[in-house]
Amino acid sequence: MFRKLIAIWSACLLLAMGFTACNKGDTFTLPAPKPVNEEIPDDDDTGGGSGGGGGSTDTGTLCSDIGQTPIILAYYTENSSDLPDVTLLTHINYAHGRFKNPTTGDGGIVISGTSLMKKVLALKDVNPRLKVLLMIGGWGIKADGFSMMARDADKRTEFCTSVKSLLDEYGLDGVDIDWEYPTYSAEGTGASAADKGNFNLVLKELRETLGNSKIISFASSSSAKYVDWPTAIQYIDYVNVMTYDMGAAPNGHNSPLYRSAKFNHRSCDESIQAHLDAGIPLNRMNLGVPFYGKSEKNPAEGTKVYEYEVNYNEMYDILHNNWYKKRSLDVTGKNNRVWDDVAKVPFLTDNLGRNLLSYDDPESVTWKGKYVVEKKLLGAMFWEYRHDDSNQSLLKALVSAVYGKSTVMDE
Repeated sequence: MFRKLIAIWSACLLLAMGFTACNKGDTFTLPAPKPVNEEIPDDDDTGGGSGGGGGSTDTGTLCSDIGQTPIILAYYTENSSDLPDVTLLTHINYAHGRFKNPTTGDGGIVISGTSLMKKVLALKDVNPRLKVLLMIGGWGIKADGFSMMARDADKRTEFCTSVKSLLDEYGLDGVDIDWEYPTYSAEGTGASAADKGNFNLVLKELRETLGNSKIISFASSSSAKYVDWPTAIQYIDYVNVMTYDMGAAPNGHNSPLYRSAKFNHRSCDESIQAHLDAGIPLNRMNLGVPFYGKSEKNPAEGTKVYEYEVNYNEMYDILHNNWYKKRSLDVTGKNNRVWDDVAKVPFLTDNLGRNLLSYDDPESVTWKGKYVVEKKLLGAMFWEYRHDDSNQSLLKALVSAVYGKSTVMDE
């Protein structure tokens, strides 16, 4: 009986230590990532890979100030023209930072559009609590360099040092790692089966280099795959879950909140649950909201109506003026809005009821904002700022649903 009591007491103590590690600013003790052979292993396109773990322990810290919560985070790129309205945002991930030498992973990181980034940083005069991070990477070849860097100790150190130098030089609040994805070769990018374990080594050294004064976030696949989460989350402050690109017309929704029998594939809710099951607390996840829609990628010849991606700022003309592509294409009879009340998203059909475009609008974004509140997530993020319409209809709907008012700032 005494042994059983000791076992129960030990389990409770371990559980309490686990919850403590989730609080920002706390010191934690964690297993060191398993050493990885620096030789280049065979490529593996299946998304598998070796995890972390090991015998010894190291001590580290998470960021002591991740900023205002609930988070309303915009991805904002060097291709933007209008400056963001920071009365509607708590965080901005400025893109893009990329590898100077993507094929080899060395040479450090360079930033596109530093003059624009400085203007964004100056907006802290309007919203002093605003956090601005540097986003590094992207989809496919835009993330090239990560695998080559992660497998080499000297390159890992060079990467971490370069990131710290850039954050310090420009006064940035942290870094968002957008490696899509460890162990996965997208568009022919470099990848290896050891990426998952090597990524832990990068995160550990990056946290040690940045200390507790900078945020480290990660943009995760909706599948929750590709990362050894029990180890990685001990270095990452929060995860931006890319709950979009999960489907497309004609047989799916881009970002359904819930699984619908109409289009039977992964939903936002299932993605969040997958990340929770993988070991990420709800209060360290941001729900991803797309400010664009998805049409059929490779339609049969002569059946194409919409491009594969349609930004929300194109939707008014489509819905109200029957025009697409800056009034060059008449879409009359191919722009009927239908609401899926299970998935909580709209889609466009032709007069025969065929799904032509899955997208988000203020109604669906409101549902997603309510979901953030009900699930007690850390917040919401969206890709990307310039895709909203001139009235900022999607962003305002998101803020209203999450904050219950028209601004994130104190009124």
